[in-house]
Amino acid sequence: MKKGNRKIAPILLHYYITYRCNCRCVFCDIWKQSNVPDAKLTTTRSNLSQAKKCGVKFVDFTGGEPLCHAALPEMLQCAKNQKLLTSITTNCLLYPKRAKELSGLITFLHFSLDALDPNLHNHIRGRDVFDAVMHSIDIALSLGEKPDLLFTVTEDTIDQLALLAEFAKKLRLMLIVNPVFSHSTSHSLANTALKQIEHYSSIPFVYVNKAFHMLRRQGGNSTALPRCRVMDSTIVISPDNKLLLPCYHFARENLSVTSLKSLFETEKWQYYQHYQGRFDFCQGCHLNCYFDPSFNYRFDKLFLSSLAAKTKYVWEKHVLRRFYPKTGIKADNLANSILKKHQN
Repeated sequence: MKKGNRKIAPILLHYYITYRCNCRCVFCDIWKQSNVPDAKLTTTRSNLSQAKKCGVKFVDFTGGEPLCHAALPEMLQCAKNQKLLTSITTNCLLYPKRAKELSGLITFLHFSLDALDPNLHNHIRGRDVFDAVMHSIDIALSLGEKPDLLFTVTEDTIDQLALLAEFAKKLRLMLIVNPVFSHSTSHSLANTALKQIEHYSSIPFVYVNKAFHMLRRQGGNSTALPRCRVMDSTIVISPDNKLLLPCYHFARENLSVTSLKSLFETEKWQYYQHYQGRFDFCQGCHLNCYFDPSFNYRFDKLFLSSLAAKTKYVWEKHVLRRFYPKTGIKADNLANSILKKHQN
C-alpha cells in the first residue's frame, strides 16, 4: 500500500453509540462499561458524513442497547440522508415506546429472540423481556416494518431452533441463526450443533450463513494465512468518539476521531492494517461481526457461501413472503400455541 492512501474502501461502520444496556445477557458484558459517555449527535453527524466519503455503504448503530440513546432517530435520519443502509439490533424493552419515531428509518431491524420458552429467553437476557419482544413484533408489523428475529444459538438453546423456525415462517419474518461467537474456537459450538443448524439452511425464512461454520471448522482465523480483513472492511467508533484498532473486541489502540481520512494516513492505522489478522490474539478468532464483511474481500469458498446465504435472505424477505398468507394471530398467542404443540 502506498503511504497516505487507503487501498480498499470499507463497507461497514460499526458505530457504538452507547455502552448502556437494560439487559444483562449471559453471553455479553458490555453493560459493565456504562461509565463511558454516549455518542454526541453533532459528532455522529460529522462521522457519518466522513464515513460516506470514505466509501462506507452500511452503518450498524450498536451498543449496548442502541434504543437507550435519546437521539437515535436523528442519527438514523442523518444516515438515511447520506444514503447509508442502517442496522439496529434491540432487546425490545424500549421498542414499544419508540417504535413510531423509528418507523421507516431502519433498513435492517433485528429483534433478539433466543427461545419461544419465555422463562428460558428471560434467563438468557437477564430481564423479563419476552413479552416485550412479542409486543414489539405486533407493533412493527402494524407499522409496515419487517423485523428479523435474531437467534444467538448456544448449546443450551439449540433445541429451540425448530420452534423458532416455525414461528418465523408463520409470521413471514426472517430468522437469523447465528452461532454464539467467542474470541477463539476453544469456546465454540460443537460440530453436531453446527450440523443441526445447517439442516435448517434450506427452510424458508431461515437465514444460516454457512461461511461462519466453514470458518469455525477450519479452526477460525489463521495468523499464518489471515482471513480477517477487519481493517479493510470495517470502521469501528466508540461512544466517546475513538477509532478502535484493530476492532472493538481486541482494541489495542484508540485514536480520537477528528478526520477519518487523516487517521487512515497515520502510521498507527497503517500498521494495524498491515498486520490485520496476524496478531497473536487473532489466532482462532471467528467473530461474526467482522468476518461477515471480511468475506467480501477474497474470492473463495467462504465468499461464495456467504453470498449464497445473503441471496436467499433477500429473495425470501422481499419476494417469497408475498406468497405466504398472513396468519392474523398475535405473536404471543402464536408462540404459545407452537410451544404447547411441541410439548405434547
